[in-house]
Order: sequence, then C-alpha cells, then structure tokens
Amino acid sequence: MESQRPDMTIVKQWDSAHKCPQCGQVLKLADIDLKAATTGIVVCPNCNWSGPIDIQIVERIRPTE
Repeated sequence: MESQRPDMTIVKQWDSAHKCPQCGQVLKLADIDLKAATTGIVVCPNCNWSGPIDIQIVERIRPTE
C-alpha cells in the first residue's frame, strides 16, 4: 500500500490588505498610496468605490514555482 502525500503544489500565505466592500478587490498595504494612507480614504482601482481603509488579514494561495 502506498502512502498518500499532501499536494505540495499550493503554498498558503497571509497578507495584510484592504478589501473593497463593494467588489471584493484586495489591495495589499504596499499598493495603497501615501495620500490614502494619510487620509484613511482609499479608492478601489476596480470599481472606483471610495471609503475608509479597512485592513484585514487575507489568505493568498499561489502555486509553487
């Protein structure tokens, strides 16, 4: 009988990010510009929603290289 190994092709990572409440677009903290960071207001590049920054911890799944 052969033992089954877990699939090693997926790596889970966690990011601190803002998630748009309207469309769900995730903006990593590094991608938020200085003006948004200082005012606390961010504009979503996907749907143009504008509102307060809401920092969340989000899971990012990417294939291994």
